[in-house]
Amino acid sequence: MRARRWAWSMLLFVLAGCRQVCIYDIDATLCGRADRPVDLGPEARAELGGPVQSKDAARADLLPVSAQDKDKQPKSLLERLEYPEALPGGKVPPIKLPPPGSPKKEIDAAYQKYFPSLPELAPLPAGAPGPFGHPLTLAELQKLALTNSPVLKQAIADVEAARGAMIQAGLHPNPTVGYEGDNMNQGHTSGTQGGFVDQVVKTANKLGLARAAGERDVRIAELKLRAAESDVQTQVRSNYFGILSARKNLEVNRGLAHVTDEIYKVLVLQLQAGEVATYEPMQVRVLALQARGFSIQAHNRYLSAWKQLAAATGLPGMPLTDVAGRIDASIPHFEYDSFLAKVLSGHTDVASAQTAIDKSRLLLRLAQVQPIPDVDVRVAIQHDTTNTPHAVQAGVQIGVALPVWDRNQGNIQQALANLRRAMDESHRVRATLTSKAADAFERYDNNRKLLELYRTQMLPSQVQAFRGAVARHARAGEKGGVSYNDLVTAEQTLVTLLTSYLGTLKDQWDAVVDIANLLQTNDIFQTGEGEPVAPVPNLHELCPVGADSPCSPLQGPELRRADGRWN
Repeated sequence: MRARRWAWSMLLFVLAGCRQVCIYDIDATLCGRADRPVDLGPEARAELGGPVQSKDAARADLLPVSAQDKDKQPKSLLERLEYPEALPGGKVPPIKLPPPGSPKKEIDAAYQKYFPSLPELAPLPAGAPGPFGHPLTLAELQKLALTNSPVLKQAIADVEAARGAMIQAGLHPNPTVGYEGDNMNQGHTSGTQGGFVDQVVKTANKLGLARAAGERDVRIAELKLRAAESDVQTQVRSNYFGILSARKNLEVNRGLAHVTDEIYKVLVLQLQAGEVATYEPMQVRVLALQARGFSIQAHNRYLSAWKQLAAATGLPGMPLTDVAGRIDASIPHFEYDSFLAKVLSGHTDVASAQTAIDKSRLLLRLAQVQPIPDVDVRVAIQHDTTNTPHAVQAGVQIGVALPVWDRNQGNIQQALANLRRAMDESHRVRATLTSKAADAFERYDNNRKLLELYRTQMLPSQVQAFRGAVARHARAGEKGGVSYNDLVTAEQTLVTLLTSYLGTLKDQWDAVVDIANLLQTNDIFQTGEGEPVAPVPNLHELCPVGADSPCSPLQGPELRRADGRWN
């Protein structure tokens, strides 16, 4: 019976949870903090007596139809496709233009109401010329980072600390000097009075082994300093290409907004001429406003990219500064086999692992010779007053510790295990570097081949398709002209392709930066011959404003020229 009660008591103790387990003060504090409500949902807040919005009220504005209308069948297809008023924008009234022949003032007011001018694009952020009087180059950014990075300052301090530890490890023990008195008050005399010098003499080259191990620590710290420099350089490179990508993305988004604006203006004028329906310019207006939203995002991305670059240089407060370079510059060329061979032979992690093996061997040897006794030499000189005549006496003691019980067995075992671990660390480092190299080169080679397709096939074809669609839409009333849908499709396809191309360029430079980081090179551009990439199209040139451009807004009272093209 008692055993059963004991079993039930233990079961309840286990199931009681945190409140029963919290025996110590730390546990009690932790459980008390855990009992505080965090991120309560509406149902849990209602159970605690707090205000909560009912599910019906919370979802009332999302219901497309009322509960009474659930079983109603629409009378027509138009009613079935009608946009519910409960959804965002559902209460906007339909477009109602004045009938033909209405007063010009009434027509102008209606067009101004439904098709107002698009808001102006925000100006491009203006950057300072740079501390050297011109836009900052990547080399100048690297110099700023290497000068101001706190990471490098800490790594340099670590080298000095390791050097100090090495010096300390090789120093001999200090001698001990003291006073010694014996036989005092013997025969009413002061006894023997004098002093001594005690010195421990290290044997078996223990100090040399300790200093040699310290030298390996200095070497490892120097390798970590080199690795820290490479990491700082990698951060600067990554953020440098990030800001180049962000700047080009901002330019492209502004160009896309420019192109969409021109299409919108053309369609509004075509609507006035009775060539298109009201929904066509309205749809393009939405696309134009979306382009402005993308431009705002690109603007903020550019400013954020600069702040990250400034932080990578160790100067987070540096104001926005112009940066030299292009994201569509030639890409360095790499071959996998030679790239991997350089990584496995020259990377600081490989050298650090090998140095750690040497250090472990030295520490193992030091642990093995540690049981060899050090010699303790003691020399004492005393003045003896107990006998006549009073004489000066000298004494010498030489002692060693007998390695009977403590033969440093535990430290030898530990040093041997550390050596085995260091040898496996070298293997692990090479395997890790090989994996990282394979990943970086895969991304590099994928993007390299994709960029070649963009350069030779996709971008030229899409630019030609867009120009052709714009030109044929300008003859929409003629045989062979394209419709509004074709024009919008061509424009949106171009937007998607350019966005994808810019993303591929950024991904390619990220892969190049990762490869350069594995190579730990000081010059990312001289690691191989460059491969050309397609320049990002200038969208202002694709659809320029001018009398002969099919993208130009219509000017004057006449909508077409004598040859049928839009004015």
